Amino acid sequence: MKNKANITVIIFIIIIIGGFLLIKYSGNNAKYIATEKPKIVNLKLRQYLSGILVPSKEIEIKSQISGILKKMNVKAGDTIKRGDLIAEVSILPNPQNIETASNTLTTCQINFSKCEKEYKQYQNLFQKQVVAEQEFDKYRDAYLISKEELKSAKKQLEIIEKGYTNDQKNIPNFIRSTVSGTVLEIPLKEGASITERNNFNAGSNLAIIANLESLIFKAKVNESDVVYLKKGMDLTIEISALKDQQIQAELTHITPKAKEENGIMKFDIEARVKNDKKIQLYPGFSAVAEMILDRRDSVLTIKERNLIFKNDSIYVELLDENYHKQKRVVKTGLSDGLRIEILEGLSISDKVKVQNN
Repeated sequence: MKNKANITVIIFIIIIIGGFLLIKYSGNNAKYIATEKPKIVNLKLRQYLSGILVPSKEIEIKSQISGILKKMNVKAGDTIKRGDLIAEVSILPNPQNIETASNTLTTCQINFSKCEKEYKQYQNLFQKQVVAEQEFDKYRDAYLISKEELKSAKKQLEIIEKGYTNDQKNIPNFIRSTVSGTVLEIPLKEGASITERNNFNAGSNLAIIANLESLIFKAKVNESDVVYLKKGMDLTIEISALKDQQIQAELTHITPKAKEENGIMKFDIEARVKNDKKIQLYPGFSAVAEMILDRRDSVLTIKERNLIFKNDSIYVELLDENYHKQKRVVKTGLSDGLRIEILEGLSISDKVKVQNN
């Protein structure tokens, strides 16, 4: 019984104290409502784009003749100069063409021997003034023609067998680089079949070469954001593989036509990378570019989450000096997602009630 009486007394005391505190602070609880004051800040509307770094130009080195890849003189990652030897290609001659060229050469040799013999005979007679000059000229011309025919037949057989002649300056089965740069890829291995490049066939790629000092950032932009973009805009690019490393780029290209991807129209963009810091960059690096689509300098702002939207109106709740609440309609401007520009309705001395969203 005594314990029950003590518990009752304790509960009664708690109720009295609680009531006293409620009465004391009920009129001043507005003092503890969270508020914020508008601030003057610089607002930036940012857009982040995911993309990759690629060379501005990639050159595919191809062969002018068909055959077998005999030897590769470079490997991926090598830095080469224009004119450096890339590969050697072995010719696979056609037996029928070799037979035809051999027969032609034999015929030309027989004809040349005959014409040479007659030419020397008539040259001796002409020197002795036995035959007229006109008669001698006929045999001399025949000799010179047969000599050129024999020379041409030898070259034809040599080309069919080896793919080139020994007196050629540029041997076609020695493939040389047409540009200076870095070898990105060697698609074929030694022993692979090579198809020549011609008007009807693109030919086999022997190497892909690019200048790694000239890279571009490629990405896709939604149609809602492309209206903010202009050529010459600056981008800040962060490379995923290089933490805390940022580089600058300049927007150089926006495709005039969008392509649909998953129901969204997107535009391809390109930006020229300015690697002023001389950071080691590689094609294929994934990157994120930050673009400033719009900005406002030194404008009055509040946190966007403290706005109240009702019907077509936007307003905020204010607390006056007596901590009384009042609603005020405001006109807003640019938002960066966290803070929003206030064009009308607030001053820097106002106290805006923080909304518990």
